[in-house]
Amino acid sequence: MNNPANVPPIRDPRFANWDALDPTSRQLFALKRLLREEQIDPAELYGEGFTSVDHLSRWSVSWGIGYLDAAQEARYINQGRDRIAREREENVEQAMKAMIAMHYRSRRHA
Repeated sequence: MNNPANVPPIRDPRFANWDALDPTSRQLFALKRLLREEQIDPAELYGEGFTSVDHLSRWSVSWGIGYLDAAQEARYINQGRDRIAREREENVEQAMKAMIAMHYRSRRHA
């Protein structure tokens, strides 16, 4: 079992001894999927002492899943925020164009 340098120590008693246990196959599958989706090099994520995803402790895998889930969620939130900002700008631009067109139409008929 491996607990690389970037993995924080266990502070929650619910996870006692997880740093000495093998990860579950479900955990490993989830971690590998997230690493692939996020295009993260596991050696960069885990830091010094990392050898292989398959050699990580249950705690290290759990921490990695939580970290990558949070990063993915933050990215989705930021993408949504950016999309909303773009839509607002486009709406303002369309409203301005409509006002300008109305102004010129009203001047032609005056």
